Order: sequence, then structure tokens, then C-alpha cells
Amino acid sequence: MTLSALSMQMKALEAELGVALFDRSVRPPKLTPMARSVVNEAEALLLREDRIVELCRPREEIVGRFRVGFVTTAAVRLLPGFVKNAQGAAPMADFEFETGLSKVLQDKVVSGQLDAAVVTDADGLPDAVASVELRQEPFVFAASERLMSGGLAGLIAQHRFFHFMPDTGIGKLIAHEMQGFARPEHGKTVVLDSLEAIMECVGEGLGFTLLPVPDVVRLLSKDVRMIEAPTTRKRRLVLIAPTGGALAKRMALLEALFEPA
Repeated sequence: MTLSALSMQMKALEAELGVALFDRSVRPPKLTPMARSVVNEAEALLLREDRIVELCRPREEIVGRFRVGFVTTAAVRLLPGFVKNAQGAAPMADFEFETGLSKVLQDKVVSGQLDAAVVTDADGLPDAVASVELRQEPFVFAASERLMSGGLAGLIAQHRFFHFMPDTGIGKLIAHEMQGFARPEHGKTVVLDSLEAIMECVGEGLGFTLLPVPDVVRLLSKDVRMIEAPTTRKRRLVLIAPTGGALAKRMALLEALFEPA
């Protein structure tokens, strides 16, 4: 625009704000202290305006602020990679996270308290959610080398079993798996809510456990051996989002954020 048009706009702005923005006693005019404060505020407003325009442009990207849940037993393995991938592949998305049990997270997705969640599918998923499978993780028995002399049958019959929370998704799968093995009535079972605590007890030779391979490998000590579970049952980690929700239409993009970096 011309200098005269610019000058008219500045004078109109001064009249609207009721303050002098320029010191016109010098040439060229200089910003007044008040004007410098106005500039600082205006820059922030313009940046937010640009942000709004960017958010509203149609695009094949994940854009917006979302709440995502992670089942606690998988969060330690999946959450760091997700955050790292999101920084590069979804720069216009802001994610908030929470961890918890699969059933609790699933209920929060259905009710709209969460935009998506990674859960263990043990009992099937409701129709109210869209889903995509992220991982299938086979189960293995784990025990100290010195408890393995009688093989798997001897291990199960003679030693203490460390069971991860039977009322959780992964706990239900473990309980179902253990039904196929004969355990003496006096066989002691210890229920714990921490994979780390279970593997520490196993590493000390206090008994055995049954867990998904990645959790055992992550916490494996030198003296602990793994024996593959005889059945083909696996833990299914699935990504769910409310049907019709913002992320249900972007499941493929969201799933890609779980790929190894």
C-alpha cells in the first residue's frame, strides 16, 4: 500500500485504541513504549490466527488436541516410540496421555473421555469403537534355570506361580492359558500388579510366571530361561477409537505412529 494509506490506517488504529503509537517529533517516527507493548501482543495474536487457519485447512494429517490412553503393561514399550514418531509425522497434533487397565480405558473411549487407546483385547470389543490390531504377542513361561530340572510339567506342578492381575485383560488370558495345566491343590499362586516385581521374584528363583514374550525379554535376567507356551494363544494389543470420532477417520495415520522409529 502507499505511504499515505498506511499512515491513515495507523492514525485510525491510534484513534481506536486511544493511545499514541508513534512519536512523530522525530524523523522517521519511532514506536512509543506503549506501541512496543502493543506489537508484542499483536505478534502473539497473529501467530494464533495463522494457527487457526492451518488447523481448518482440509488435509490428510492428524491435526488437533487428543487424549490417548495406554494399557499400563504396554505403555513402557509403546509410548516412547509413539511420542518420538508424532514429533515428526504429526506436528500439528497435541497429545495428552494416561495409563490404566484395558477395561477402564475402553470404557473411557466409549464415553468420549479418551479419543483413542491401546488396550488388550481379551473379551472382544464393543461396536461403539473402531479398532486396528497393533501387535500379537505370544506367551512364554519364565523361570530360573535351577527350577527347570523337571521340565515344564515339573515347574508347574512343584513351584510357586506369579500371576499378573487375573481381572485385567492380560490376566484373563494368562488364567485361561493356565487352565490347560494340572496344578496341585496346594500349589501356591501369588497375584501381583507389577510385571517388574514378578520378574524380579522369578529372577530370584522364587517361582515361575507366564507373560507375553516382549515383557519377559525386556525384564530378562541372565539366570532366567523361557519356555514357549504349548498353545497358540496370543495377547492382542489393539488401537481403538470411538466410531465416528475424529481419529476413527485417521486410524491408518495413527497406527503409523506406533511403527518402530
